[in-house]
Order: sequence, then structure tokens, then C-alpha cells
Amino acid sequence: MTKTMFKKILTICAVAVTSVSLSFAQSPSTLQLPEYAVKSWIIMDYETGAILAESNSKILLEPASITKVMTDYVLADALQKGTIHASDKVLISSKARSMSGSRMFVEEGTLVSVNDLLQGLIIQSGNDAAVALAEHLTFSEESFSVKMNEKAAELGMRDSHFKNASGLPDPEHVTTAFDLAILSRALIKNFPEHYKFYSQKSFTWNNIKQNNRNTLLWEDPSVDGIKTGHTNRAGYNLASSAERNGFRIIVVVMGADNEAYRQRVSRELINFAFQNFDRKKIYEANEVIARANILHGIDKTVPVGVSDSITATLPRIQYDNLKAQIQVNAGLEAPVQKGEQVGNLEFYIDNHLLYSFPVIALKDVEKTGVFQRLWESFLGKLNNKINKFKEAL
Repeated sequence: MTKTMFKKILTICAVAVTSVSLSFAQSPSTLQLPEYAVKSWIIMDYETGAILAESNSKILLEPASITKVMTDYVLADALQKGTIHASDKVLISSKARSMSGSRMFVEEGTLVSVNDLLQGLIIQSGNDAAVALAEHLTFSEESFSVKMNEKAAELGMRDSHFKNASGLPDPEHVTTAFDLAILSRALIKNFPEHYKFYSQKSFTWNNIKQNNRNTLLWEDPSVDGIKTGHTNRAGYNLASSAERNGFRIIVVVMGADNEAYRQRVSRELINFAFQNFDRKKIYEANEVIARANILHGIDKTVPVGVSDSITATLPRIQYDNLKAQIQVNAGLEAPVQKGEQVGNLEFYIDNHLLYSFPVIALKDVEKTGVFQRLWESFLGKLNNKINKFKEAL
């Protein structure tokens, strides 16, 4: 295996409003980023969905058993909607029993609960559990794969195509590290209680205890998922998620040569993200950021802010350079209604515009009466004449 090499890349900065993900043009600042001997990897900010760093994250690859995250996503959705239930008893078919590769060792003709099969799917990576659950929901693995592709489309996984529920090799069964990060983020966000299965370290079925194949769960207490995968063609894959001090990231590594290197790369990328990036709340929703001058109003100024909180995910070295600037609409004039856009809040790093958010008025400002406006106009003209007279002296 080649030694880790380093290269400089431009980092992609992210500033997001609540759950909206916004990515920006590359920042002028640089980070030292590791280069690894794997086919593809990505680090994604969970909160915003922004890419913090990546390498070949959109090339098509076989996911192997990380496929089971999509299998589980379809099932978690069905459980939430009440289409199936955790207590349902599933009749194990001959196809499920005969699956090769990793298994939970269910027996043909027996009844196994959905809840037990889910643990066999997630923790033991059972191909038999995957087929049994697929058949329970849609009567066949082929029809289940249709649902997998429908969910992929809904989530914006544009480069993914699933042919089976287990992840066994198929030339048309492909995805990308980027798409798997999208899927992992959606699973955690949409099914947080169900996601707890992924941190379970072992499961015993049929008197056979099997440990979770994600060994990072033992090594790093901040890691609470997600899923490993391996076939000879795909290599060694791992989707991980970790949270430290309320900051969660998702890391996907695909195409490592062996299990130990897969774990090493994942661990180092997780640490790289937490050591170099941070999330900070910049402004709260409806916080008074500034006061803008207003013409012909009962009040001479109006408090302004943003309608949704703004949180930034940036390299730590860039926070000191992050500048905010409010551009108020020229000639802002009463009346102004609360919630009305009156300008823009712009974020810069080293004079490089990252993004611009609408700035709103935080209170109503009524227009003054006609006589008051005439008086203000007179005073304004008088003030101008006085200033010109002073300049002439």
C-alpha cells in the first residue's frame, strides 16, 4: 500500500439557512488534505449536506453491502407509514435461505419477526435477511429493487441504480460515494430512532453471535454507524457517521484494498474533518443585526435581521476572515411591513463573496403625515444649504 501523500486543495465553504443546503464557489483559502489509495471518498456536513472535501466522489462504483442502507431506508419508510410492522412474522423462503455471502442464518419455512430480520440486515449484514425483508414488503426482490430506485430518485441520488437488496455483484448495480452520503444523511435525519440499530455492536440469532462489521464502533465513541461492504470487484467500502460536540459528519470510503486500510482511511478522514472544520451559528432568526435608516417614517430607523437562523460550516482557519456586510436597499422609504425584504446580508472571505441572504424588517414602520414630510423636506434642504455655506467659508 502506498504511503499517504498530501496535496493542497481549495475547500468548498458552506453557509446554510436552517435545513437548506447551500454550497458556494471555492474559497481562496487552502487546507492540507490527505490523498489515499482508494477509488473514492467524501466528507459531508450532516447539517447542511455540503461537501467539505472529496476525491472522485461521483464516479460509478459497486456499493457491495452498503446497498443494505438503501434496503433498510425503504423498510424504515414502510414501518413509519404502517405498511409493515416490527412485530410482523416473515416466512423465510428457499431463496432467502440459500443466499450466499454474509448471512444471519435463518432457516427455510420458519417465521422470523421484521425486528429480528432488521438487526440481521444491519448488524450481521445478512443477505438472507435482505431478501426475506424484500419479499415481505413487495413479494419479490425484483419488485423491491424498483422501490429502491424510486427512493433513490426521491433523495436526489442521481447516479445510483439498484438491482438487488443485498449488494451482491451486478454490473448494473452501481452508485457513488456522493450518493451514499446523501442516503446516509437522509436515513439519520428521517429515521433517527431507527438509526440506533446501526450503533448496536452485536446480534445473536440461531445461537450464532455476530459482531457489527463496522469496527470503528469499538475504536471511536463518536462513531455511531453506518455500514460496511465488500466484494472482490467492489473492494472494501465503508460509510461512517460521527458526532462530536453537536457537529456531525458523514464519511464514505470506497474501493480500499483491504479491511484495515478501509478503517484507517475512514478514521483519518473523520479526524481530519473534526480537527479542521467547525460549525458555528452566525445569526439567530429574527435577531436584530443592525438598524437601517428609513425615509419618511414615524421611526427614523428600522431593525433588520434574517428570517431563519444562519449557521456556517467552514475550516477553522477561515472563521477569523469571515465578514458579514448588510446592503440596504437604496432610498428605503416608509411604509415598511414586518417581514418585508429591505436588503441583503452578504458573507465574504478575503473579499470573496460566499453568499447573499435576504434581510428583512423586524417591525412595521408607518409613513409620516404629509405635513411632517414637508417639514422634513424643508429641514433637509436647509441642512444642505448650511453645509454648502460652511464649505464656502
